[in-house]
Amino acid sequence: MNITEEKILKPATDNSLKIAIWLYLLLWIFEGALRKWILPSLATPLLVVRDPIAIYIIIRALYLNYKFLNTYTVAGVIFTLFGLAITLTFGHGNLFVGLYGARIMLLHFPLIFIIGQVFTKEDVLKMGRFLLVMNILMTLVVYFQYISPQTAFINIGIGGEGSAGFSGAMGYSRPPGTFSFTSGLVIFYAAVSVFVFYFWLSKDYCSKILLYTSTITLIIALPLTISRGAVVGVLIVGLFAIIASVTTFKMVFKLVFIGIVFYFLIIILQQYSTIFRLSTEVFMHRVDAANKSTSGGGFKDSIGLRMLNDLIDPIVNLFKQPLFVGNLGMGTNAGAQMLSGKIKFLVAEGEFGRLAGEQGIVFGGGLIVLRIFLAISIAIKSLRLPKEEKLLPFIICGSACVAIIQGQWAQPSVLGYSIIMAGLVMASLKKDEIPLQKNIL
Repeated sequence: MNITEEKILKPATDNSLKIAIWLYLLLWIFEGALRKWILPSLATPLLVVRDPIAIYIIIRALYLNYKFLNTYTVAGVIFTLFGLAITLTFGHGNLFVGLYGARIMLLHFPLIFIIGQVFTKEDVLKMGRFLLVMNILMTLVVYFQYISPQTAFINIGIGGEGSAGFSGAMGYSRPPGTFSFTSGLVIFYAAVSVFVFYFWLSKDYCSKILLYTSTITLIIALPLTISRGAVVGVLIVGLFAIIASVTTFKMVFKLVFIGIVFYFLIIILQQYSTIFRLSTEVFMHRVDAANKSTSGGGFKDSIGLRMLNDLIDPIVNLFKQPLFVGNLGMGTNAGAQMLSGKIKFLVAEGEFGRLAGEQGIVFGGGLIVLRIFLAISIAIKSLRLPKEEKLLPFIICGSACVAIIQGQWAQPSVLGYSIIMAGLVMASLKKDEIPLQKNIL
């Protein structure tokens, strides 16, 4: 191989990097299990259990000369470092709180682009098949959490205390699965739905038994979550799947067929599954109660208005903030506990409100713009691909873009989900190249 050939090829794929990325995924799924059931005494340190993996991935990627330092990562680092400097000199001054907030952009955000370079399409599909298997196992956990009292071990809370269940309806609580809180379970099912839709619509291999079983499991799981967000997340992914696949009459026919299959599956489950019938009733009761508490409106209106308000209100309120604010890390639950001794929202509950409240108009606003541009960019790139290539990346965009723009990255589970799904979009966008086979050790 001559020098010219070496320049046009990417660095050799290192298995240790792929293993580290898989470990990052596993810790995303099982971090809550570690904090609740296995190592409850280490619940607080385990909040950053993925951080060492992120550090290793970055260092290894730099050593292997992966080019992940781009406009997004450099801007994110600059905004964050300036925000940290202001925090330590003119703000709350707590180094540990500041570093905890800074790690989001310094350690985790760059992984989006590293995953995009290290993973191939086949790696993405392997992760998808794994998520289909995990869907079945996760829903078994959720089922037992659903039918068990909140005092049962399976429903124990973080640190082995209290309950991890969250208010639901009709005496049933929203289960968290293996996650610390129910928010983690909600986004898990959104990730699973990406590959349920994809393998139904594509020609890529997936065991039919696994696909059918995981599809039925997902349908059963959604009402068990008692979460409107879980249903909306799956519907958004489904919308992206429809947009990506409506390219020929044959695909339209396939979509109609799949829709009919899903419809009859729901009818059959409603007729013959007691737990599905019960959980659907509880879920609808929860929807009705939530609608009444928000001054009326249907399921679509309440969710749509909430998402719209979460997006618009913080942008409007951004200009009410000072140009520079030294509150980095204060908007996270861990940061709030270190500063006040209590887990509460010291800055804002929404993500844009947190960014603006922590770093002000200049740097907080810069991060908001950066995330919006990244989400729009990958969505447009996915949609512009040829029809046979855009299906996978654009369906993943259905989960990744929402997580990039509105995901509450101060929450570790949401942060991990956002990084993984955005990274998978990046990986599925590129054309695989032949790796170099030297200088990888």
